[in-house]
Amino acid sequence: MSLRVAVVLPAYNEAGNLAPLVAELFAVLSQWPGESRIIVVNDGSRDATGDELAELQSQYAMLDVVTHPVNRGLAAALKTGIARACKTDADVAVFLDSDLSHRPSDMPALLGAIAGGADVALGSRFVPGGGMLGVPMWRVLISRAGNALGRLVLGVPFRDLTTGYRAIRREVLQRVQLGEDGFTIQLESVIRAYAAGYRVVDVPIVLGTRRHGESHMNYSTQLFADYWRLLMSCRQWLREGHR
Repeated sequence: MSLRVAVVLPAYNEAGNLAPLVAELFAVLSQWPGESRIIVVNDGSRDATGDELAELQSQYAMLDVVTHPVNRGLAAALKTGIARACKTDADVAVFLDSDLSHRPSDMPALLGAIAGGADVALGSRFVPGGGMLGVPMWRVLISRAGNALGRLVLGVPFRDLTTGYRAIRREVLQRVQLGEDGFTIQLESVIRAYAAGYRVVDVPIVLGTRRHGESHMNYSTQLFADYWRLLMSCRQWLREGHR
């Protein structure tokens, strides 16, 4: 089955990462039978990200760049990317981080799951074949504990609720309304899709670490509080029979 694909990359201060990432994505997408494009949302970067993207656009006709004048955060960048992807003729949007921690070579497996009938394919670190490579142990433990807690509270069958690497049909993106304005948008989008009756599956991926720049993830007390708050909301959506 041929699927038209839009790859969405939220980017904030990712100079040095985008050039090799776009090259790798181009190589993978060139082998995919359907039409494809890459959408980068430059979320108010203050480094050389803008210059790097301008150079890349001169090399790759499939590259589309949307720029936020100021940094608005991951959730806003994802929403902008979703809006742009939905305006295209893409059948599916693939989301991944711009820091080279996600491998473009894992993308065909995600797209294969969508072609096979899934509506949402999650790049999962917690199924056989998946994992984390070079990630500090404290981050591994936080990720495992957070996802274990989420599965316990929500009783859902998929294992990686917070992964940023995922493929989603355009129909799902158009129907599901997202309200979160932080990292918790990752969990919200999955549970809202599942509660709406869409088929969500895990696909193994290996998460690495960023190659250039500093991590944008802030493991603050507020993050954990927001995660728990959203878990309670997610449980309510599922109980109300939205699936």
